[in-house]
Amino acid sequence: EWCNDEFSHGEACSLIIRSDKRLTEGRNKLWIKFFLLAVFATMYVRDHMRPAFHEALDVDIEDYDMQVFRLTSEISQQCFPLVLDLDNPAMLEGFRRMERINRNMQAASARGGVTGMIGKAWWGLAAGVNFLRLYMLPTKKNDLPETSRLQPVW
Repeated sequence: EWCNDEFSHGEACSLIIRSDKRLTEGRNKLWIKFFLLAVFATMYVRDHMRPAFHEALDVDIEDYDMQVFRLTSEISQQCFPLVLDLDNPAMLEGFRRMERINRNMQAASARGGVTGMIGKAWWGLAAGVNFLRLYMLPTKKNDLPETSRLQPVW
């Protein structure tokens, strides 16, 4: 079941965003895309860093994340003029790549010393490039509904 607090936060965010049409137009669409991508990529990487937790729940992490991303996209269609294209195979591959990069960055950090620092910087750069690749993927256009009241999708 979806977290009610998160849904309430989303409703408040929707009201603020929808209060000024300029917040969903022009360059602000780039910020919306950045926000959605950052949230999804962060969740994907963080969830994959806790495999024992998901194994204990008998939950496939990737399947769970994609279900949450789809629910989140359905909700975000009620306040954002675009959604990430979760059907594009490059999106999921980019999330997977980000998770691998994160593991390499953690390993470099654990090595310590100068080589660890250089490795961490290298993998940090790789994460930035990967995020940029994900950011360049096309989104799906979304026509906003008349009302800004969010409706549950589950």
